[in-house]
Amino acid sequence: MNNRRHESRVPSQVQRLFRRLVREWVWISLVLLPLTALLSYRAQINLHDSSPGWSAAISVVLVFCVLGLLLWRPRLAIWITLGAMACVLLTSAGMAEIRRWWSPTPAALGILFGYLIWNWRRLSGVLTYFGWELSRLDSEPKVFPERRRTQFTGADRLQGQIMALEQAMSRTRDTRRFIADGLEYLPVATLISDPQGRILLGNRKARELFGQALVGDDVLDQLARLGYPELSTEPRPPLSALPLLEFRDYKERSLRLERAALLPVDGDTPIGWLLSLTDLSAERAAEEQRGVLLRFLSHDLRAPHSAILALLDVHRHQAGVDSPLFEQIERQVRRALDLTDGFVLLARAESAAYQFQPSLFAMLVLDVLDQALPIAQQKQIELLHDMDEQSQERLVSADQGLLTRALFNLLENAIKYSDPGSTVELRISCHGDWLRCELTDQGKGIAPQELPELFRQYRRFSSAQGIDGVGLGLSMVKAVVDHHGGRIECESVVDHGTTFRLDLPLILE
Repeated sequence: MNNRRHESRVPSQVQRLFRRLVREWVWISLVLLPLTALLSYRAQINLHDSSPGWSAAISVVLVFCVLGLLLWRPRLAIWITLGAMACVLLTSAGMAEIRRWWSPTPAALGILFGYLIWNWRRLSGVLTYFGWELSRLDSEPKVFPERRRTQFTGADRLQGQIMALEQAMSRTRDTRRFIADGLEYLPVATLISDPQGRILLGNRKARELFGQALVGDDVLDQLARLGYPELSTEPRPPLSALPLLEFRDYKERSLRLERAALLPVDGDTPIGWLLSLTDLSAERAAEEQRGVLLRFLSHDLRAPHSAILALLDVHRHQAGVDSPLFEQIERQVRRALDLTDGFVLLARAESAAYQFQPSLFAMLVLDVLDQALPIAQQKQIELLHDMDEQSQERLVSADQGLLTRALFNLLENAIKYSDPGSTVELRISCHGDWLRCELTDQGKGIAPQELPELFRQYRRFSSAQGIDGVGLGLSMVKAVVDHHGGRIECESVVDHGTTFRLDLPLILE
């Protein structure tokens, strides 16, 4: 892919400046060349030259050549002028030796005035451009507080521009120091390289990570020494195409590489690369410990509780009677199992291990209704659902297992906190790019002062007195909705019911 520089205001301004200088050169030539020809022609007539036109042509050619060299090599203007005037004098002296009289004065004056006028107009154009650039730089947003600058009050434009340039250079040096200090104390190992991968700057975290000074080294060589897997074989990919991934280095640290192109103001061709290496060792160790804990909760802690329930069933079968003590033991054991299940589900919902896939939300809702129907029938609660035609065909990106469980938690709570003989209604509709799921019950409701803490863990409300629960279900629902990029709201009136409104982003067709 060929990166092509886009035209913007800065290069076009430079081009306009150059075109203006070329126009100035043309006007100087159109005025100076005829004037030189006229003066040379009159001078030759005064010298009684028989061919004044030929002498005037020599003067015009010499002045034109000097003007062309001034435009082509402006840095050598003074030497071109002095050399040309010397050539004019030598030419006049040489022609005098062969008894041809040619006045050098018109040509010398044309060259001298051409030098003076051209440099005056050139300096004026450059000062105008500098003024525009300095004004544009001064109007840009400041990234840090600036020092107080001396205000110029004189009338000399050149002096004012010089002071403005001095202030701009001081601001540039301050900005560079600000950026360098900011990078130096970033909490992440950060490198800046040129387009070829040569390291220009490495902060203290990077020096600690690599264990050496980095400026001037090749960034791919340094990553290879750390053990970056994509650099273990030849040929190595270029820095711009290096795959970004998480890896373990030779010290068993979990590192994640990230890369960003540094683009100029006036184009899209990178002038360097910003690379960062984030040490995720602590996070990965915590995730591993959480995985161990979840395995313990979901298997090792459940096993003895399940054994207790099995022993209680065996005792009931053998004794043929129910003991109040055994009933209380069974209730507490099941409470402990519910707490374990809720904690495991919450931990899964808050983790990053989601498996998203296009899903028909209507099918998930029907699955949840099938699961909740026996619970509703046991309490003699009527389940109603309403889906518009559009929502029945739209897809969402979802982890089907977790999203189904979150919907079931909401519906189970609605049934649990509703009175027998009441109604629970589920409505599904589409609103623009969002799918909305509204769940309304006729239960006890939630007090207004308790709504802000609705999704906190282990939070039980006054309306939940006498109803089993551990306070983790809604926390799990909120975590699942957030990971799906959705929104969840609740409206409730005590003794009249509660409405949960869940919005999920649709997959655009």
